[in-house]
Amino acid sequence: MKRRPVESHTFAGMETAVEEQSKAAAIQTAADLTAKLLEPRPSIDAAAGRMEQDAPLFFGVIQPTLF
Repeated sequence: MKRRPVESHTFAGMETAVEEQSKAAAIQTAADLTAKLLEPRPSIDAAAGRMEQDAPLFFGVIQPTLF
């Protein structure tokens, strides 16, 4: 049985537009994720200080803050 070629429903000269659009979207997604990874992370000092103060090991003892 002979296979027919897949027909493309695109305008003349736009055959590679779908592939180019997919590549551009992937590049933009990569750039967005990279920018998000490079953002400075928020400080955890306050949460760490609360965990230290609330820890049962130090219950009833006044500890100077380390942070």
